[in-house]
Amino acid sequence: MTRAESIGVGTAKAEKTPANRRSLLARFGPSNRKVFPWVLMAPTLLILFAMGVYPFLYALFIASQNVVLSKPYLPQIFMGLYQYQLVIQDPEFWHALRLTTIFTLEAVFVEFWLGLGLALLFQRALRFGSVLRIFIMIPMVLPPLVAALIWRYMFYPGTGLVTYYSGLVTDLFGQSAIPFLSDPDIALQVLIFVDIWEWTPFMFLMMSAGLAQLPRQPYEAAEIDGASAWRVFWTITLPLLRPAILIAVVIRTMDAFRIYELITVMTRGGPGNATTTLNVYLTKTGLEFFDASKAAAISLIMMMLIVVMSFIFIRLLRSRTDVAN
Repeated sequence: MTRAESIGVGTAKAEKTPANRRSLLARFGPSNRKVFPWVLMAPTLLILFAMGVYPFLYALFIASQNVVLSKPYLPQIFMGLYQYQLVIQDPEFWHALRLTTIFTLEAVFVEFWLGLGLALLFQRALRFGSVLRIFIMIPMVLPPLVAALIWRYMFYPGTGLVTYYSGLVTDLFGQSAIPFLSDPDIALQVLIFVDIWEWTPFMFLMMSAGLAQLPRQPYEAAEIDGASAWRVFWTITLPLLRPAILIAVVIRTMDAFRIYELITVMTRGGPGNATTTLNVYLTKTGLEFFDASKAAAISLIMMMLIVVMSFIFIRLLRSRTDVAN
């Protein structure tokens, strides 16, 4: 190809480029209102697919196989719902489910009422109220791993702060020190206490936001009628606060049901299996016994349980709101 010909080809490409760009803009640009919104959402959709949809589909696939990472020589065959059957027939699963339910119900119940009580208290003009709010919020802003490590060392046998001073008290009555994290009867309650300490500020924050949005007219009418404080609370505050309660309780229930860091750091599911919740049971199945298919089935069962619980909460609170209205 001569120099003149190469110059001619380059000129022809340069003339075609604007036309190509105009064609692309016409197809995918702002002028095409049907396609352009999808172009803007494409990066987000790709991230959601990579981080959410693909792992979910892959978990469905693995749960239908017999993948055991410690036995790569096993042929992968389709097993249908057999892994779910194994999980349901495993007594360890039901034990972990019972502990998870106890942990979730106790923790969320206490956190809600403590958070609501603190929110009602801080509605009044308290001295140093802003400073106290900051101190109340500190546990929630700590990373869960850091909070778990702090309390692990505070409950450490012999030298932990809580263990040491509780031992001084029990010595006065001639009793031995309380083994907070090594006693199967109280280890779970200790973990529930730590979770309440860490997440009551979240409930306090949600309830404070909800109380700040309540209208004043019903309270003014109740004051004129001479209603007592308890009657105002049960008949006005709680019904009007139900949307905030719904959001806070659903979020905390899902989070408490998936508790992992706190238990892993403080007890590792022990002593024995006294604090082995579903997430700990899932981790042991997948990372200690390398049974990937069974672990995938457990994770999908957990997801279904969380969806069912959320649906029940939403229907229950919505129905009560409809009755109140």
